[in-house]
This record gives sequence, structure tokens and C-alpha cells, in this order.
Amino acid sequence: MNPMIKAIKAAQRAAGIDQVCHVKNVKQISGGLTNSCTGLTQNQQRALLKRYQQMAPKQEMPKQLKLIYSLWGQLASAGKVEKDSKQACDAFCEKYCNGQRLYKAESHWSAIIEILKQWLHRGGPNHA
Repeated sequence: MNPMIKAIKAAQRAAGIDQVCHVKNVKQISGGLTNSCTGLTQNQQRALLKRYQQMAPKQEMPKQLKLIYSLWGQLASAGKVEKDSKQACDAFCEKYCNGQRLYKAESHWSAIIEILKQWLHRGGPNHA
């Protein structure tokens, strides 16, 4: 197996990303051209690895929080947000958490997930 693919798979496991979300991330990065990381270009593979490494928690991250960051990355790949970063996602989400830090606003996570999903499914770019 290609060392980059091994690194992607290891980062995927470390970030706790299931196969369904992984395939969605690959499709987003490839512009819908492939559903396998072996079908990505080297630059796309590096981008996927970077995304997963940024999502890997220093400690165990709750599934809902992982999903929020995954959705944010998908929005960035779709051109709907300018910055694909945890910090940009946190800043956006805090608007919906009454100023609370995202990781402390557990009661808001379900609503934020729905907001991000709806935004992802709307047509056209719409930067935050």
C-alpha cells in the first residue's frame, strides 16, 4: 500500500472518521470524481491527510463535534466557506452558541449540525 494512503488511513482512524464520512470527504476533495483516496491526485491526498490530522483530537473528541468539523471541511471543499480550519469553524459556530466556546456548548451541537447540513445542501457558493 502507498505510504500516503497508509498515512491517510491512520489519520482517519485517529480522528475517528467512519467510512461513510471518509467517502464523503474524498468525494468533496475530488469534486465528485472519485470515492476512493487512491483515485485522488497527490495534492488532494495531502489535503485529505491534513484535514484528518487537524481533526484528530489530542484527547477523545465526541462524535457530534467530529461531525461538525467534518461538515465544515465539506463546506470548504464545496466553496461555501473560505477557510477550512478548526478555528474558522469554531468562530462561525460560536455565533449559534450564545458566545460559548463550541467544545463547551454541547447543548447546541445538534442544531449546529443541522444548520451545517442544510447549508451544505443549498446550491451555489455562499461564504461565511
